[in-house]
Amino acid sequence: MSLKTSYDKSRVSIIIACKNEGAGIKKILDSVKKYSNDIIVVDGHSNDGTEEKVKKFGARFFLDNKKGRGDALKIGIKNAKGDVLVFFDADGSHEEKDIPNFVTPILKGKADLVIGSRRTGGSFDINVDFTGIIRSAGSDFLVSLVNHRFKTKLTDILYSFRAIRKSTAQKLNFKSNDFGIEQEMVVACLKNGYKVLEIPSRERARGWGE
Repeated sequence: MSLKTSYDKSRVSIIIACKNEGAGIKKILDSVKKYSNDIIVVDGHSNDGTEEKVKKFGARFFLDNKKGRGDALKIGIKNAKGDVLVFFDADGSHEEKDIPNFVTPILKGKADLVIGSRRTGGSFDINVDFTGIIRSAGSDFLVSLVNHRFKTKLTDILYSFRAIRKSTAQKLNFKSNDFGIEQEMVVACLKNGYKVLEIPSRERARGWGE
């Protein structure tokens, strides 16, 4: 499948936060290399050879500050070279072919933040046990609060697969060091008048790591 004509990989940075997902990191890097000239891996001090594999591949490598996912993404934002930043997981759950769908609206000036929705795109990684049900209900509750506050019709504000204009991310100066950065990113954009677009994106089951 050819990339959309408006897609410019030289303007895109792909930021991959990982920890002990070295079993599949090479596969992830291979899958996204056609979409960006600037691939950044921010590692949570893995002990499985992740650093060696990333550097051998030729991607840029950084260690986080042991504070969590939000800290890792902020390091990626700070060091990215592209105008559009894509956040992509290292566990094999994201569909790399969707990357242009996230990036193109930003390059065209139609959005500042594009978030993926598992509600409309589907998920193969939803737990049906009690913990999974509680997590899903909590996500829906947060979405309902955001929709009520900002008069939006979003369905999933917590899915990690998303893209943002770099200048927008820099201006908003995110504070969260943990998984709360996904929610903060959406709320901060809406609060400050940035254009948020939600698109369907299917979540695959985790391929490796924990």
